[in-house]
Amino acid sequence: MSFIKNKFENLIKNNFLMAIYAFLVAIIAWFVISITIYPSTPKTINNIPLSLDISQSVAEEYGLSVINCDVKEVNIQLEGNRSEIGNLTSEDIIAKLEVQNVFRSGTKRLDIIIESKNGVNFKVNKITPSVANVMFDKMETREFELTPEIPNITFEEGKTPDEFSCSPSIIKITGPSAQLDQIAKCAAVTNRSDKLSSSYSFECDEIKFYNDKGAIIDNNMLEKSTEARNILINIPVLTQKTLDLSVSLSNVPSDFDTDSINFILSKDQITLASQTKSYSDFPEKFEIGKILLYELDLGFQRTFRIDTKDDINKSGFETVTVTLDDENLAKKEFVINDFSISNPPSMYNFDVVTKSMRVTMIGPKDIIESLTAKQIIADIDLLDFEDPAPSSSSFTYPVTIRCPEYDNVWSVGLNKVTISREDKSSSATSTDN
Repeated sequence: MSFIKNKFENLIKNNFLMAIYAFLVAIIAWFVISITIYPSTPKTINNIPLSLDISQSVAEEYGLSVINCDVKEVNIQLEGNRSEIGNLTSEDIIAKLEVQNVFRSGTKRLDIIIESKNGVNFKVNKITPSVANVMFDKMETREFELTPEIPNITFEEGKTPDEFSCSPSIIKITGPSAQLDQIAKCAAVTNRSDKLSSSYSFECDEIKFYNDKGAIIDNNMLEKSTEARNILINIPVLTQKTLDLSVSLSNVPSDFDTDSINFILSKDQITLASQTKSYSDFPEKFEIGKILLYELDLGFQRTFRIDTKDDINKSGFETVTVTLDDENLAKKEFVINDFSISNPPSMYNFDVVTKSMRVTMIGPKDIIESLTAKQIIADIDLLDFEDPAPSSSSFTYPVTIRCPEYDNVWSVGLNKVTISREDKSSSATSTDN
């Protein structure tokens, strides 16, 4: 029994080995037959990256670069010798653009071509996709001036910003020439929300590009120079105050009411700013100039240029026109025969040579209509007298015209009279003789 059992087991083992041998022989035979009868076979390779390299092409010679392409990867179906293409992967294949006929900027529809990296021969049956839309342009580097932009910065009451600036003030941008052509403004932006009472510098948070219509330009294809990483936005803060404008009168008799004259100003207020002054350092009014009382005739008008000295004019105008409000005024001519001399120097005797003088008086209509020459005083005040010439016995001198009964009536024009002068010592000698 034992002998029979061993024989049976050996027979089974031999049959199992024979089966394995037969299977291996069948596979080898199939492989040999396949290669012999069917040497060429198809193969599909997916997700091959599309190369955008255009070196040594006509496009490169014309200074063009690939700006954008709507294809990233392709799938291909190859056909070739089974033994050569069987182990090919996407890393063994090059997919690239046919750019030999591209020599001008713009978007081109280009064929995609397939090559082997290792020199393997094969036939390309299908490429998906087989074409790509490619944008070409020249890459350029240009300089742009930076404009500060502070949308969320506010200022304390009585404070105002002076002219903003950026450091650096100019940056270089590299990108497609067509896109660079669209840039009308380059803005350095801070998104901080601060309320300032003094000068401050902020770091730039972002760079924005605007076209000539104020729309933001997509900057994905624009590359900023290294200095754009450290831009500071400088905001000088000034003290600001709005002042009423005024004009003053000079050469006015002591008893004249300057408030009786009304002026019409082309501007009523001015806003001034200073780097050094506090709010309280500014006056309540800003005087644009002085007017001599005797210059005020009906129809008077004069333009003054604003001189703010060390302060900054934030109002945007440089001149103010002053007009006399003469709607209820009238003027009338009088002949004056009486003259008085006041404050004469003690060493001289003075006498008025001029016997009469015509003067024009201006004032409210009802007063001018009833005014008489007897109500007008012609006073020659010699308080500031300076000897014109020792050898001269007469000279001309201005006359102050007053109307004591009315403090809102004045004389037009600079009135002068001739005065004779005699040394008192000479007069006394003559009398003794």
